[in-house]
Amino acid sequence: MNLRYILTRAAAAILIIVVALYSIDYLKKKQRLGAIVSELKSLSSDSSFFRQFSAADAEKSLIRAIGLIAEANKLGLDPEAAIDQGLGIKKKYFNSDDDKEPTYREQLIRSTLRSNYENFRKLGYTPDFYTLESFEIGELPPVRNGPLQGSMAEVGTIIDSALSPGLDTVLANLEIRPIREKGKPLTDVEIAIAKKLAVDLEEAGVIEEIAFLRIQSNLSGEKKAEEAESMEE
Repeated sequence: MNLRYILTRAAAAILIIVVALYSIDYLKKKQRLGAIVSELKSLSSDSSFFRQFSAADAEKSLIRAIGLIAEANKLGLDPEAAIDQGLGIKKKYFNSDDDKEPTYREQLIRSTLRSNYENFRKLGYTPDFYTLESFEIGELPPVRNGPLQGSMAEVGTIIDSALSPGLDTVLANLEIRPIREKGKPLTDVEIAIAKKLAVDLEEAGVIEEIAFLRIQSNLSGEKKAEEAESMEE
C-alpha cells in the first residue's frame, strides 16, 4: 500500500466527515428555524396577539416574539421573512403568483414586530446566548452593548390603557423601550404615533369607534394642555 493511496483515502475520509458535519449542522438549523416559525405563528394568532389574559402575559409574549425573530436572523432567516412566515405569508416568486393583500390585523402585527425588533437593535441588544435565553422566558435582561450598556429596558404602552381598559393586553399597543420616567408628558412624536395606532386598531376591529374617539379626544386634549403650559412659561 503506497503513500499516495493512503493520502487519497485519508482525504476522502476527511471530506466525508466534513460533509457529514455540515449536513448535521444544516439539519439542526433547519429544524430550529421550523420551531421558531411555529412559535411565531402561535404568538401571531388573534388570541395571542390581540387578547392576552393579562398585561404581564402580553409583555412576556412580545419579548418572546422579538427574541425568536433575533434568533432566526442569527440563523440566516431575515426578520421580514421570519415575520411573514409566522403570519403564514409565503414568498412570492413570480408575478403570476397570488398577490393577496395582508389584512389590517396582519399589517398591524407586521408593523408591531418590525418596530420592536428595530428597538431591540437600537437599544444595543444582540442575539448572544445570555440575551436570547432571557428573551425566551419573556424577560428583558440588562443591555450588554452600546451607549445604554448596563441599563435596563421596559415594555410600555403606546396608548395609556386608562384611555381604553384592556389595551395593555394587546401586543400591538406595546413597545420595548428605555425606561420612561413615570408621569412624564408625551412628546409631539409620541402623541402622533399613539393617534396613528388608534386609527390602525379601529380599522383592524380591535377597538370600537367610541373607544377610538375617546382616545383621539384625550390625546388631542393632552397636546393642547402642553401647548398652554408652554405659552404660560
